[in-house]
Amino acid sequence: MAKPRLPYLIVTAVAALLTLGFMYAFTLSYHKEINLSNERELKANLEVGFAKLSIAHGKSAVLFRSEISTEGKEDLAKCIDYAIRDGVGYLNVNSSEERHNKKKSLHISGFDSGTWETYFTDEIPISFDVELGLGKGDFDFTGLSVKDLNLSAGASSVTLRFDTPNKSEIEELTIEAGLSKFEGKNLCNANFRHMKFEGGVGSYRLDFGGSIEKEMDADIEVGLGSITVLIPQNIGARIIYEKNIISHFDIDSEFSEQSEDNYISSNYYSSSSKINLHIDAGLGTVKIRRN
Repeated sequence: MAKPRLPYLIVTAVAALLTLGFMYAFTLSYHKEINLSNERELKANLEVGFAKLSIAHGKSAVLFRSEISTEGKEDLAKCIDYAIRDGVGYLNVNSSEERHNKKKSLHISGFDSGTWETYFTDEIPISFDVELGLGKGDFDFTGLSVKDLNLSAGASSVTLRFDTPNKSEIEELTIEAGLSKFEGKNLCNANFRHMKFEGGVGSYRLDFGGSIEKEMDADIEVGLGSITVLIPQNIGARIIYEKNIISHFDIDSEFSEQSEDNYISSNYYSSSSKINLHIDAGLGTVKIRRN
């Protein structure tokens, strides 16, 4: 005689419901939108531990928009605060006990994984302070007005780009890349005065493409890793490289050595667009190429 199937079906249904409930309890989606009002600038601090984080240009009338999908039990609606003080916008997005710390503008942390898509207005200057621990970063500042930019990436894969000239001037552009893969595209479009890049152990590619009509300076320091630097033909370039016996330096034949560790391009003195690079490498490989 066949055994009754009802207990089995009940157990199976309960298990399925528990599994579904577990999935919904730990997978959260959240949308947040803040319209632009009377702010004259925005200070944005993004801090993510383990996730995929993106930054892009959004609608001009919308100061900030986020599309978040993450795992956890946090009520994301309670993690976002926004205030305007003296005409400056401060946006705080933080699930930790530091949520009410107003010193930081846009602060995202406290989640183990997920996808964070963020979009910003182009109507006002924005100061970005971005920290990504373990994950993937897609930072497209094309079309935005970036006043200040500090980026720190741990064990992450990061792409940063400025496909059109920045609407504001960046006094100091700082990038720290640890155990990571980093690619910067059209960096001269960032319109910086001084740039500092620090790489730990990883693979790095810095493309100084873009449109500039001034002289720019950059300090590049690499520990144990490889870095390729691309400089367009129309930009005059000076390379100061501190040689050592444990690193490998490969520079395009278009550059000539003026003095020890000092190289210049053939159009350095005649070009109105110049970049001066000071490179210090430990145990790694440095390649300088024209493109």
